[in-house]
Amino acid sequence: MKRANIFRLRPTREQEARLFQLADNCSKMWNEVNYKRRQSFFSGRLDWSAVEFYNKYKSIIGSAAAQQIIRKNNEAWKSFFSLLRKWKGELDEKPKPPGYWKDRKTGKRKPIILIRNDCYKIKNGVKSILKLPFGLEIEYSGELRWNGKQGRLEIRYNDLSGKWYAFQPVEVQPLHQPIGNKKAYADLGVINIITAWIEGERQAAAYSGRPLLSDWWYWTDKISEHQSTAKRISRIDKTKRINKLYQIRKLRFRHRINTIVHRFVEDCCNKGVSEIIVGDIKNIRDGNNNGSKVNSMIHNFWSFRYITERLRTTAENCGINVRLVEESYTSSVCPRCGSTNIFKHKRLFKCLDCRLEAHRDAVGCVNIGLAQGYEIPAEVINRAVARPLLIEAGTSHAKA
Repeated sequence: MKRANIFRLRPTREQEARLFQLADNCSKMWNEVNYKRRQSFFSGRLDWSAVEFYNKYKSIIGSAAAQQIIRKNNEAWKSFFSLLRKWKGELDEKPKPPGYWKDRKTGKRKPIILIRNDCYKIKNGVKSILKLPFGLEIEYSGELRWNGKQGRLEIRYNDLSGKWYAFQPVEVQPLHQPIGNKKAYADLGVINIITAWIEGERQAAAYSGRPLLSDWWYWTDKISEHQSTAKRISRIDKTKRINKLYQIRKLRFRHRINTIVHRFVEDCCNKGVSEIIVGDIKNIRDGNNNGSKVNSMIHNFWSFRYITERLRTTAENCGINVRLVEESYTSSVCPRCGSTNIFKHKRLFKCLDCRLEAHRDAVGCVNIGLAQGYEIPAEVINRAVARPLLIEAGTSHAKA
């Protein structure tokens, strides 16, 4: 499996000037290669030839870097065509051709450098050093979590933070293997990010998203305040400060999601789970209109794709498979008697036929298990859906 080490570079002024120059030339080459290919694609037939650009830039950025830019552009176009073939059957939106390495509003090129896997070395010691071509030896900070066969190094400059970051892909083996053969059935949501029930457990578990949601609203309000001020003074709704607030909100959201997912997968690993079955709700936003606040949580706060990607990646570390399944109406059917004559209010689920009272999210994950053919005795259903164990990820305690 592939993972990435991310670390921050700490170049001197002279080194930073060389990095900017190298990055600008790499971006220029990418844009020229991509422009030719975009124009030929829109004309009806993609022209893959890029020898002229290789010959033009190999003496400026190095033959290895020029080769990697062409290779990365090839990969981007092949990925585009692969998505294009899937578009009508599987994807909701038509994919767009690979774009340019530049800001669309300012026209400024994005500083990006590509280094072939055999053209750089990472040295750990009293000082952590990244050795690059052209005699560059730059100090870096950050932990190299993954060890394995290194891939193409990508160096990017973050304009908002004013810092350089390196991304090193590596091929590694799973950290652990499953100790059992159980399945976990997970229902994803906004209030409880993950609600899951593991086969054989007496109680479902809900990983709370309330602290995350509160934090997200705090930064959303700060963004709104700055946007109001910017519109009043300059009649614009985006400034560098506002963009930085957006980035802070996103990073804090992702950090909390990663914490929740890590805690959930760790629990699954310890309890012998070999497969996590997740209800697929990627179309939940379609036709959803429940007022501005609810819409904001569903359309802006919640990110089903990011959560499932992190779930897949983290579970893979433990050798656990993640599978998405259809989950329509799993929170609208009684898991005990199968009736649809139910009453729902917030997290409350009540069957008006058999009088089952339960937690709505717990009902959802148990119904996912029933839909996959797992037979659950009635007494187990009663316990599993009654009141899930509330877990606040990032803390050491759980609430019954």
